[in-house]
Amino acid sequence: MGETINIWGIETNNLKNIEIEIEQNAVNLIVGPSGSGKSSLAYDTIAQIGQHEFLSMFADDISEPAYRIKGYKNMVAAVPIRQSNFNNNLRSTIGTYFGINRNIILIYSSILELNEDFFILNKEENLCDECHGLGYIRTLDKNRLINYDVPLEKNPIRCWNRYKDFYSQIIQQFCLDNGIDSKKTFRQLTNKEKTMILYGESEKKYSVRYKKNLSFSRRTTKYYGIMTGKPMIVNFVPAMQFFSEETCKCCQGKKYSLQHEQYKVASLSIGAFMTMPFEQLQHYIEKMLSETTDSSLLFVLNNIQKFVSKAIDLNLGYLFFHRAIPTLSGGELQRLRMVQVLSTQLSNLLLVLDEPLAGLSGEEKKSVFECVVDLAKRHTVVIVDHSDIFVSVSKKIIALGESGGVNGGFIIDAKKYLAKQSIKNTINILPVQSMERVSIHNPVYSYEGVDIEIGKECMNLITGHSGIGKSTLLREYFPQYFDHYLYINPKPLLGNKNSSVSTALNISIDISNLFAVKHKKDRRFFSNQTGCEGMCPVCMGVGYIEYGNGYDAKIKLLCKDCAGTGFNKTLQKYRINGKNVFDIWNMTIDEAIEYFSGMDNKIIYHLEEANSLLLGHLRIGQPIATLSGGENIRVKILKAMKSTAKVFGVDEPFKGLSNTEIFCVVQYLNRLCRKDRTVIVVDHSEAIEQYFAKHIELTCDNGILSDSNKY
Repeated sequence: MGETINIWGIETNNLKNIEIEIEQNAVNLIVGPSGSGKSSLAYDTIAQIGQHEFLSMFADDISEPAYRIKGYKNMVAAVPIRQSNFNNNLRSTIGTYFGINRNIILIYSSILELNEDFFILNKEENLCDECHGLGYIRTLDKNRLINYDVPLEKNPIRCWNRYKDFYSQIIQQFCLDNGIDSKKTFRQLTNKEKTMILYGESEKKYSVRYKKNLSFSRRTTKYYGIMTGKPMIVNFVPAMQFFSEETCKCCQGKKYSLQHEQYKVASLSIGAFMTMPFEQLQHYIEKMLSETTDSSLLFVLNNIQKFVSKAIDLNLGYLFFHRAIPTLSGGELQRLRMVQVLSTQLSNLLLVLDEPLAGLSGEEKKSVFECVVDLAKRHTVVIVDHSDIFVSVSKKIIALGESGGVNGGFIIDAKKYLAKQSIKNTINILPVQSMERVSIHNPVYSYEGVDIEIGKECMNLITGHSGIGKSTLLREYFPQYFDHYLYINPKPLLGNKNSSVSTALNISIDISNLFAVKHKKDRRFFSNQTGCEGMCPVCMGVGYIEYGNGYDAKIKLLCKDCAGTGFNKTLQKYRINGKNVFDIWNMTIDEAIEYFSGMDNKIIYHLEEANSLLLGHLRIGQPIATLSGGENIRVKILKAMKSTAKVFGVDEPFKGLSNTEIFCVVQYLNRLCRKDRTVIVVDHSEAIEQYFAKHIELTCDNGILSDSNKY
């Protein structure tokens, strides 16, 4: 297949009427700064054309494509493989997601000559009586509940955060009756005293007069420790954030009823088959293959064997078929999708990959790199990536720039861009002055606890192979230890349909106030938020009108009345220095800095902060949903600067960023450290170790997450 794939007149999103050429059966690399249009080109154009061209030949529910082009030729069927995971269904597992469970069920039902219904997990009679097929039980987690460094008299139980006066008083009275010093922190108590506070019940009732809203109330009750499950305030239920998921003791995470344990193939029950790590399971599959003569079963077993073998090749041998999809990182799910492609009998596909090396350690990067190069022998591969490793093997490199947003979308000189990114940047980082030991013994997922040391008030970097527990450490364990902690994840910013860059930067209200003062109106008169007078009555402030329902493909059309701003068109006549809110909503951050200069220092501060993270190309009214991954994480970091947190855990802040952008984010995070904050980053981007005072290479020793560098 020597002919190239050609697409011309591309104007999807911010792409500027560009023309590209893709080499077939080769690696094609797309590079450029965040927001320059890489995803718009790779996924919203190239992949969409390949999918639409293929599906339109047979699919009934194909929707109108969103790409804007003048023409193309020599296109092939496309498979987009993104590094994202927005699946929140805990019953969705690797086995169900990739359609392997039905094959496993077929094997067990055929060999044991039982009906397939006996092994299906959506039937109540097949499920574990305790966890009802989830494989885990939610239990109150005392490590999440307790603020270890708060005195008892000030209420160290985090979920007792409403009516704190009541809880503080009743704790003190219970302590007085039981000889416990209420001035001690929970950490200073003996094990017996800790047990009494958490699991104890007073012999007598206490009458407590406490502050309730703007008045006082009285409640008479016994003291019940939080772990007793008995509330002292009517209708009190701890929030879900104070619970942890523990492997079900009844089924050991297998999900099936105990009855199913007696039915085995190659000495494994179906639950054991589903929960065994791939690297161990491979041996049993080989045993099944050697003992099977049925040709249909051999075909099914070979397909499972291929999947398991390829997963091991991509360093995913620690996973198992019952592993819930929401617990996987985006990188793990992307590699599993690659496993599916490697196992397919189809050839000559167009594979579009999103940063396949992101989040991987050195050895893992090597194996995935070799896999991608191998894929290019049978397929055409298009990669969006910032890693130097793909440059040498790419037959075609497409560079987009010069920057992001309205200033991006052009084809630029790839050699010049790559040369600029190879320039080494240096920064004076704060050294480690003191260490803080984080020691927690509490089961989370498959881990038993943590024992690591963090550099205080400096930059910490955590690395380690995929699946070792880096995100679990940031997301689950650190909130249990640090009282003033903020976790910043790489998932898209949350917000409603009206959310824009202005709301994310916290300047929309200030802009409304400026117009309100100038024109002697209420602030809501100049706001496009839901329920405000300034909201466009046609689109309800969203900026677009959506057509279609759950059964039809939805389409979004720009609202003509507000020109996509979400404002009532009557506001066009109200101006400050010649500009109305419509004009301001269409300004870039760079343009807005010039406009608001000398007008409002607070607005200027937020805009200049965004500009320091190279976000000057974003429009003030740009919807949050349109931000790229790299823009999204930087906006999240901006919002974090306003937090009162003392410790920040940042998950993959450099993903999707060029070296220049990475350096800007590093400088910004270093500013936090200079304000006596501690920054802990999980990332595997190339050559970033120089920016961190403390490097933790995470390992797991007998279920305890620890630092291999300390040995």
